[in-house]
Amino acid sequence: MKRVYILILLLTGVYYGQYTLKSAYLIDPDLNIGYVDSCAKFWNSSWDNSRGGFYTNVGKDGTPIYNWGTDKDMITQGRNAYGYVRAFMMTGDTNYLNTARMALDFMCEHAWDQQYGGWYNDLDINGNPENVNATKTAFYQHYALLGLVAYYEATGDTTIWNWIERSYQQNDNFLWDNSDQFAGYYDHTNRTLSSRSDKSFNATVDAVTTHLMSLYTMTHDEKYLNRWRAVNENILDYLVASMDDQAIGFAEEYNSEWQIDNSENLTLVGHVLKTGWCLARASYYMDDERYLPTAEKLFNDILDNGGYDFEYGAPYKDFDRNNGEMQMWGNPDTAKAWWQVEQAITGGLQMYSVLEDDKYLKIADESLDFFMKYFVDHEYGEIYENRTRRGEETWGEQKGGSGKAGYHSAETGFYAYLYGHVIVNKTNPRLYYNYKPVDYDRQILLSPFAYDEDKLVLSSVKKDGVEYTNFEDANRILNLPAGTTGIFKVEFKPINILSVVNEVVEKNYNLEQNYPNPFNPVTSISFTLPALTEVTLDVYNILGEKISTILKGELSAGSHTVKFNGTGLSSGIYIYTLKTNEFYQTRKMMLIK
Repeated sequence: MKRVYILILLLTGVYYGQYTLKSAYLIDPDLNIGYVDSCAKFWNSSWDNSRGGFYTNVGKDGTPIYNWGTDKDMITQGRNAYGYVRAFMMTGDTNYLNTARMALDFMCEHAWDQQYGGWYNDLDINGNPENVNATKTAFYQHYALLGLVAYYEATGDTTIWNWIERSYQQNDNFLWDNSDQFAGYYDHTNRTLSSRSDKSFNATVDAVTTHLMSLYTMTHDEKYLNRWRAVNENILDYLVASMDDQAIGFAEEYNSEWQIDNSENLTLVGHVLKTGWCLARASYYMDDERYLPTAEKLFNDILDNGGYDFEYGAPYKDFDRNNGEMQMWGNPDTAKAWWQVEQAITGGLQMYSVLEDDKYLKIADESLDFFMKYFVDHEYGEIYENRTRRGEETWGEQKGGSGKAGYHSAETGFYAYLYGHVIVNKTNPRLYYNYKPVDYDRQILLSPFAYDEDKLVLSSVKKDGVEYTNFEDANRILNLPAGTTGIFKVEFKPINILSVVNEVVEKNYNLEQNYPNPFNPVTSISFTLPALTEVTLDVYNILGEKISTILKGELSAGSHTVKFNGTGLSSGIYIYTLKTNEFYQTRKMMLIK
């Protein structure tokens, strides 16, 4: 399968071979710390010290643009809170965490509909809803969870968790269509939540990116996994299913019965790439063979149909899905949008992590290089909304508006930091967490991004600068006895062991689970070979360090069994690998003494 796949890439001219990085922010992922730090500092000027809340309309230097209006939209508070949380997690500066909490407190106090539930978005300077009877959209209901979920991830704060559960349950009760035939999130509802209509990209995919995936990876609660899986079915059955009839992208607007709204012909390149990113991440947590090929289809649709700038790097902005024409919006030059470029960066790095295809690394690297050179304002900080294809100004240099705040800028740096360390350089990222005391024991599962959970472990933990040993490295669990409080600096370590790379070849091989398992101190490892083959069988510890080569040499076809003796090793999880010239598979075993 792997050889055939590479042949196809060569024939279509897409295969890049070995790729050399150009973005300094992937070559040295720690540069992203300073970038996110500067983004967070930028937004300080837009906080209202007298009334609270972040202003929505913000200029190039970070000060509010009052003649655009003095709005303090709910989505602005949540997105800025997200950015400040990520800045804390990367720098350890608790001032950022405190500011995030102030933004979330303002949001929860003013934006929640106390009578019917759900979130208002349009708030005035005092935090009052500008129209209490405004339509509530899934987009805003989902995005209200963004900052809350990020803050809970960094702190485990129970008050914030209560808001998460309240908001999530509201969406589940009133926005989710439970019908067997048309399941999915409704796009719109009235204030009283009694009249719901339409389905859409935003109602669907944004549920994953704002909260569903994070809630599951933090808690491993099946209710979030099941809803995430159901949303993926909507993606496959409707969004992706519409692609073959479009010149580029997919249909983004639907009625309540998932029939395409043909009055809307816009497709956003960032939405297509974001959807591929979501399915690639889901492939780590759900055993569904459709996800990765579909993610490839989504990315290749943009690459093959003019959605990516191969000359200057980074994706373009908007297209007419019916005829494939780029939408210029009065711009004399082609445009690129900040959040859409982010999807090429994060999605490309995710695709590279699961497929190890340099094509996706190249897309991510070129896009990140363009982003950091032209979107980032190196004088005042933060990023512009739009640039031309060559990186010049277009549509002004404001930094904040109804759809922009500190979210995508911080998220870009946060994921470039994590992917850059773990996926690209195979080095150790470090993140900060801040836990307050509670009167019960806690086990905190640390999953900072979507990755193979068997290949990322905790390397070390410090609490308030002092070594902390009460953690489970392989399970990435931080144990906090009742009353424990402090700032935790956590170092993660990738395990550099390959998984199965060839599904077709795998059918001719069979690496079995060792027996007995757990074992002490001897266990048997069995495998089957289809023909005379050169074989290596190695054992690694959980940090990826090779501790033994059980056998190495040419073996005949058929079944083979070898013994492994763990005498002299400490109790714990070990990994054994079977390697031939066309096959590589791993399994875990546990030694208990």
